[in-house]
Amino acid sequence: MNDDAFARLVAEEVKNKVSRSQRDYLMLPDNWQRWQRALVALTNNLGAQLDRIDEDERLDRQRYEALGEDGLRLLAEAMADYENRRKKIERFKYHVEVRSDQITKMIALGTDSADDEIKTVDFLRKAIERHREMLYENDMEPTPIDEALWASLEGKWSFENIDLSDL
Repeated sequence: MNDDAFARLVAEEVKNKVSRSQRDYLMLPDNWQRWQRALVALTNNLGAQLDRIDEDERLDRQRYEALGEDGLRLLAEAMADYENRRKKIERFKYHVEVRSDQITKMIALGTDSADDEIKTVDFLRKAIERHREMLYENDMEPTPIDEALWASLEGKWSFENIDLSDL
């Protein structure tokens, strides 16, 4: 399947408009990375659409306000249309981001059945370990909160020991 067809399939899956066999195809572990990339591209595209709406709205506001009374009526209609389009795109973008989070979790856990508590714990452990790695990779100093979080990997609860005035 070419990238354009795959991207369309991903968008339709977010809308729950795919067949069982199409969903099964997406759920193949070999497709997870591609699925994630398609969702990121879709999120970026939706963000760009929202930016264009904002720009079009700004230009129309300037144009219609210069027309006087008739322009104000046209402006009200245009603004209502922009708001309607914006809401639809934002709602779809939200669902795309939720699906992206789910796919990211599947990739991190290496499984599509992430409901199991053990897998959730493993996911959180990997997230905390990655957090620590990123701090060190970027030469950032850990805060007492970071250190308490890392201590939780060893089964220690150190959050009560944090002096908030030291932050």
